Amino acid sequence: MFNFDTEHSKLNSNLENPPILRLPSEILDHCWSYLRRRDLFQVSGVSRVFWYTSRSRIFQSLNVTLPSLAVLPLNQNLVRRSTNKAPKMLERAATRITSFYSDPSAGELWDMVQDWTVSTAPAIRNSMFFFARSQEKNLASRSVDAIFPFLTCSRNLRSLELVRVNLGRQQWIIIECLPALDTLRLISCLFPPSSHLERPLKLKELAIAGDNFGPRSIEERLVSVLCNPTYLQKLTLIDFLVTHTVLAVLSSMAPFPHLTYLSIFVTSPSRDHFFRFLAATPALATLRIFPWSANITPPHPLPPLSSLRSYDGYPNLLSYIVPGRPVDCVCLVLMMVTTDDDQPDYAIHTELVSTVRDISRSTVPVRKLAIEYFLPTLDNLAAIAKHLPDLHRLDLGLISGPPPLTPVSVIFAFILCNFVHASLSPQEEIITLSESSSEFGLDYTSEPLDTVDTMQVRRIADKAMLQRKSFQGLLSWLAEGRAPLPPKLVTLRLSHSLTGNEDIQCAEGVKQRKLVRCLHSRYPTLREVEMGGCRWWREGVYWSREILEFEET
Repeated sequence: MFNFDTEHSKLNSNLENPPILRLPSEILDHCWSYLRRRDLFQVSGVSRVFWYTSRSRIFQSLNVTLPSLAVLPLNQNLVRRSTNKAPKMLERAATRITSFYSDPSAGELWDMVQDWTVSTAPAIRNSMFFFARSQEKNLASRSVDAIFPFLTCSRNLRSLELVRVNLGRQQWIIIECLPALDTLRLISCLFPPSSHLERPLKLKELAIAGDNFGPRSIEERLVSVLCNPTYLQKLTLIDFLVTHTVLAVLSSMAPFPHLTYLSIFVTSPSRDHFFRFLAATPALATLRIFPWSANITPPHPLPPLSSLRSYDGYPNLLSYIVPGRPVDCVCLVLMMVTTDDDQPDYAIHTELVSTVRDISRSTVPVRKLAIEYFLPTLDNLAAIAKHLPDLHRLDLGLISGPPPLTPVSVIFAFILCNFVHASLSPQEEIITLSESSSEFGLDYTSEPLDTVDTMQVRRIADKAMLQRKSFQGLLSWLAEGRAPLPPKLVTLRLSHSLTGNEDIQCAEGVKQRKLVRCLHSRYPTLREVEMGGCRWWREGVYWSREILEFEET
């Protein structure tokens, strides 16, 4: 017999203590790891359980953006207004930090802070306002002096990122006093000649990166203190103003037995230093040559590098790196620098077939391959399917015509228009934008593959239309079996080089589903297909679609 009072009491009990609140704190903590910071703040206010399980993630990272004097040319009123406003912004920032670290009841939260990011907002400068520059320098110093002492309050601080900070002696002394610090990232920072440390840091990860706004240099003594061979495991050097000095010091230091990750920007003058340093990294597992580096080749045979598993860089160096080593992950950048001066030229690497053969000469099956600036020809696709049969993941950044005229690619746009016909042999064909129909209702896939008509490409004014047709044409050929894929492929991701996070979909949802199912019938192991801003994934025999959202960073 139904007991209303019993059921009513159970309902009230579930409302007061829902099942999610009875989950172990470890599971809730894992759930919060999928939330963005602003969503965590909302979750923390739901209940005490949510607050206690989410607060460690909320206070794990602390970001402080300090004001910098923005100088707008030819408008002194705006200059004075900005000059008066900046100290107030600094005062508010310092007040918030002070209130947090001066609250005795927040002592437990201080120990939760593991990551600090201190950045100075970029300034718009003009040579006409010398007085403003001096004021800005004083303001930046005041900003750093006001915030830096609080770093020592976070006793468990492990990671520190500094952006556009002028690092003097006092700042280095504070950094040296952080007992748990093992990661330091210096982005566009200034290293005055007086800056130094008394003893080597115990950093496991060091990153020095930056732009070219303003001169920058680094002392050799500081390099040897930051890069401690006994502890260093990950190193990133992509600041071309100081990389040469850093490499020169590293090449003369003792071996780095624990270094497993290296991401670096290499210029021609740094070539010998780079290869000497490479010989001192026997445990290196990941090597990333940053794009726009010089087109370098080793003067002598490379060291064994028996632990290398991942290579990311240009094809010319790949032929020396991958064959004979256990590399199972490769990322290729096919647009290379051809000159090393103030106005470099760029060209597309066209010998992809021989490059794929070099990749296949790895001592282990290659499972992941990513290619940027990929021209989808039959020869290129067939070479990947033939020589890399164990490939599980394939990421292709396609090019199908002139890219947007950005400062990096103005020369590249001209090169590409003349490159398409010049680089293809008579028997080689490229995915075309033809005008016929196919079984999928797409208007560019059933005609024989032919080379792109350069004049036709130039006449297509809508870049997005050109990109969509490139996606549609390639996917249709793959689905119809006219262009092959590796037989064990699990993930296929297609994007368009130089376009950023644009929403590029190949067709309407119904046609996409038909395409994906046809791909699945030809490649049964396929579980994920991503096309620009659209991702399909399979669970059992059912495919689901997701429209990807790209957050602004």
